[in-house]
Amino acid sequence: MKDDSLYVEQMLDAVHKICTFTSGVDFITFEKNQEKSSAVILQLAIIGELSKRLSEEFKSRVSLPWSEIAGFRNRAIHEYLALDLDDVWKTVENDIPELQIALEGFGGSTPL
Repeated sequence: MKDDSLYVEQMLDAVHKICTFTSGVDFITFEKNQEKSSAVILQLAIIGELSKRLSEEFKSRVSLPWSEIAGFRNRAIHEYLALDLDDVWKTVENDIPELQIALEGFGGSTPL
């Protein structure tokens, strides 16, 4: 049986890394800094991969766009050069805080 709590902790670790990588950074800096943008994209892909491993029971209890989260992983891996950094940045600003709150509400405890 899958251990959703392990996947949640790993996802929160990726969220923490994204927050660390983007702390004090604006979009212009993010766009120009390949290390930052690549690191964030990798963590988003990790979140997407981990989301595929969560049980359907867990996903039904946590209201998030799971198919979009997993879909980002696929785009990041298979269509990396077509990724729009503006969309990545919007994900960081808008969706990562929502993801963090939802996952922490189900027992995750990675500090940010």
